[in-house]
Amino acid sequence: MGISAIENSGVYPAPAVQKAAPAPPPAEESRIVPKERAFDRYEPEDSAEITICDTGKVDRELENLRKERDQLEEQLRSAAPEQAEDIRRQLDQLNRELSQKDNDSYRRQHAVFS
Repeated sequence: MGISAIENSGVYPAPAVQKAAPAPPPAEESRIVPKERAFDRYEPEDSAEITICDTGKVDRELENLRKERDQLEEQLRSAAPEQAEDIRRQLDQLNRELSQKDNDSYRRQHAVFS
């Protein structure tokens, strides 16, 4: 006896679908978030802390460098040619220092917080 084509086709009758019963509600103990959370108990402090950023020291340093630069420029105008080379070298060094220090990041790094 042979197997018929319908029996060999691999198609099987669907099993009886059982009606799914609704899942019971989760128990109160299995809550993920506790009833009372930490931020519910938070009470802010009465006194507020104030922070002051002071860049006065940096400003004074830059102002002194600018005054020194102005003095070197005056000396360069009235200097003899032999001294002019030395004054130009000092002036170039001072200008490089000013360009490095006269920016916001330098002010933030050297500010005094209190």
